[in-house]
Amino acid sequence: MDATIKVTSIHIVFGLIAALFSAALSLGWFGFKNDVFAFFVAAIILYFVGQFSKKIAGDEISGFSQWLWDGISPFFFTWVIAYTLFVLYL
Repeated sequence: MDATIKVTSIHIVFGLIAALFSAALSLGWFGFKNDVFAFFVAAIILYFVGQFSKKIAGDEISGFSQWLWDGISPFFFTWVIAYTLFVLYL
């Protein structure tokens, strides 16, 4: 499988997971509500997913521009859409 497809798929899946954790923090499922902390949790997850993807993809993906379009953007858009839906409907 192409490295771009692997990296994008991994970021989309973890974007959904980050959206669920962020929505849980925003809705107070853990005993407190904090929207700012929910964003930072997503950013921390994005960092670790990027490191994990870097190990998988190796040198096939290089440069910030390629990481931006193959990993960060899919994660961010998936997180924003799923977070909004989870907060509204859960």
